[in-house]
Amino acid sequence: MIFKIILSNLVVFALFFTNSAVFSQDDNITAQEVIQNVQSKYKDITDATASFTQTIKFNKSKAQTSSGTLYIKKETKYRIETGTQTIVTDGGTSWSYTPGKKQVVIDNYKETGNSFSPNKYLFQYPENFYSDLTGSDKISGKDVYVLSLKPRESGYVKSAKLWVGKDDWMIKKIVIVTDESTSTYTVKNIQTNTGLSNSKFTFSPPEGTEVIDMR
Repeated sequence: MIFKIILSNLVVFALFFTNSAVFSQDDNITAQEVIQNVQSKYKDITDATASFTQTIKFNKSKAQTSSGTLYIKKETKYRIETGTQTIVTDGGTSWSYTPGKKQVVIDNYKETGNSFSPNKYLFQYPENFYSDLTGSDKISGKDVYVLSLKPRESGYVKSAKLWVGKDDWMIKKIVIVTDESTSTYTVKNIQTNTGLSNSKFTFSPPEGTEVIDMR
């Protein structure tokens, strides 16, 4: 359950939304201009690999932290690997493998408005949030812009903050606040357009794995 919530919250990548033209004193740049540069950057990306750390704090529990690797390829292929689970889709079939249980669940990939798809959020630009450029910060010694995000309409996400690299316009960190939790994601070691093979986005269960086919 926790992992499913964390995966759902990885819509972190969705949140470079804006239509704001608020100026920051820093570099005399607007939130709109930062977002446009992010859009331009991701428009030229066909595939990407990154390591990430995620921390989720529920309102009445201790924070839980995990890390993993994310692989994506336009338009709907992705692979998420953590120490406890691997999620893979080729855009037609999805696999959810839990090595601790020696179990894999296979299903048809379903693209809905609420479905998790890092591709959708990296490569598309839904205008569902307002943003203000609130200043600058540093992550791993690199300068970043900090944007505060607020939804245009009430929904699951109540507010968020986004950190964008000044040197490469890549998303480095995001904090998402909901009624239930606060989630923090940090992305690093980003490599783009490395020519990821389509075989990366299929899954062959190890011998002895219980297969639950929901198709």
